[in-house]
Amino acid sequence: MGIPGGIEDHPDLRDAQWGRRVEREWRREQRRLGKATVVGALVVGALIAVAAWQYAPQWFGNPPRPVVDFGRPFAGTPYESWADGERAVVAAPEHEQVRRAVIAARIDPAELERRDGAAFLALFPEAARPAWQQMLPMLATQLTPGTKLLPNGVRAQGTIGKAVDGEGKEVVRADFRIAYAFAPDDPGVIRGHEDFIVMAEARADFQQTPQGMRITDSAIRWHNAACGAYVSGLVAPKFAAAKQPC
Repeated sequence: MGIPGGIEDHPDLRDAQWGRRVEREWRREQRRLGKATVVGALVVGALIAVAAWQYAPQWFGNPPRPVVDFGRPFAGTPYESWADGERAVVAAPEHEQVRRAVIAARIDPAELERRDGAAFLALFPEAARPAWQQMLPMLATQLTPGTKLLPNGVRAQGTIGKAVDGEGKEVVRADFRIAYAFAPDDPGVIRGHEDFIVMAEARADFQQTPQGMRITDSAIRWHNAACGAYVSGLVAPKFAAAKQPC
């Protein structure tokens, strides 16, 4: 303790000591703030680097990285749980011919790419084939020339069974939803599954007559297809719309 009236009680000395304490506290605070500024700058720099890595392709006019695995084209889509290809088409033995018709018309990639409907038309009486040939775009999936499906690129979900049509007649109804995954020319332009997967809702009513099988009603609805599918019946995905103009 200082002696009252001693040198440490001198006003000038007290002011000098107080000033040194203030200066030490100020420098300590500056060092602390400096460290926080460095840490903050590092965090901001890291965020900028992440954003640049993710979005630089768009900023510089380059296509983004593919967001899908073309080896597993249906992964992450509603079609992932659907059966693969022909395994989706199941019917009672008495409806075997209808099952074969569905596969030939909507499922078999080779038939879809050939576009002549040969295997499908062969299931009908020969005299009726010319009429069905003219209606083929409505009755069978036909791929636009220059497009190709990915390996294992067809999945489907549906049923084949007895039904009653709008006129009260008994028919065998095939009612299916089919997803087609197309091989892109340039995977880099694909931004989502809707760019290369086309889905069809296809329904057809069949009857057996003394002359053989015939179709009494048919309907098709396309989703995510190039708009030419609604005009000519030839199907292309969105990325290939230039190959199938409206």
